[in-house]
Amino acid sequence: MTELGSRLKEAREQKDLSLDDLQQMTKIQKRYLVGIEEGNYSVMPGKFYVRAFIKQYAEAVGLNPEELFEEFKSEIPGTYNDEIPEQISRVQSRRQISTTSSKIIDKVPMIILVLFLLGGAMTIYWFVSNKDVADEPDTQQDNQQTEYEQSNEQPPVQAEQKEDPKDEEQVAGETDNAPADEEEQGEEAPVQELVEIEKGTSKATYELKNTDSFKVKLTATAGGQAWVAVTNRQNERFVWKNIADGQSEEVDLSNQSEINFNIGRSSDLAIEINGEPFQYPFSTGEVVQQIITIKFTPGTEE
Repeated sequence: MTELGSRLKEAREQKDLSLDDLQQMTKIQKRYLVGIEEGNYSVMPGKFYVRAFIKQYAEAVGLNPEELFEEFKSEIPGTYNDEIPEQISRVQSRRQISTTSSKIIDKVPMIILVLFLLGGAMTIYWFVSNKDVADEPDTQQDNQQTEYEQSNEQPPVQAEQKEDPKDEEQVAGETDNAPADEEEQGEEAPVQELVEIEKGTSKATYELKNTDSFKVKLTATAGGQAWVAVTNRQNERFVWKNIADGQSEEVDLSNQSEINFNIGRSSDLAIEINGEPFQYPFSTGEVVQQIITIKFTPGTEE
């Protein structure tokens, strides 16, 4: 067993995780996990997978993979691509360039047809616009004649009625009471905030503010499956299970000050905090495992 393997195994055992648990979290086959701990990298499918699997293993047990790579770089085989000769790469590049050129040439007739249609549409629009402008003077003259006839038929304007003093007092009273009504409405209650305060290469930290509630709902997508671990700083477990195929798990964490989420296959799991959807810090299409910490202080800001 190598020093790197010993370090990873010790961290796994401190988390009270078995190899089967780690397999569920990382989706790495158990025999590859054993190979990492024993330093037997020959069982891996390729050199690239060695570093990728070690990185996922380290993140799952709470270690920084970049620091491990630097410290044990002499033990970890380097990754390079010596399987594709340079000549093949050049041939592929030439094929791509020729294919692109032929596609552009094939589209030339379509471009000409589109330009022809646009020219015809602009010609029709110009003709219609000029016709409307030519007819406009007669229309304006008819409208002016109609307005003149209507103005001669209107009755004389009656003298303005005197305003009732009582009405003036009523309007003044309504104006004076307006500010008081606005004051009675009071200020709106502050809206809860979930603010990102730190983000690294493999995990992120948030702060939940302006609320007295910290309720979490975890829901698996239809046909999906995710491994979920929800713990506090004392490693007390609130959720430690697989959630699959539309199942939901709800937990009230309002009496906790800091909660850690370790989500395997995050693309198959939706998270809601106090009824609001939570957006993962990392793209689920690129990062399968998400490690998130949320710090919570009950209360609202003044």
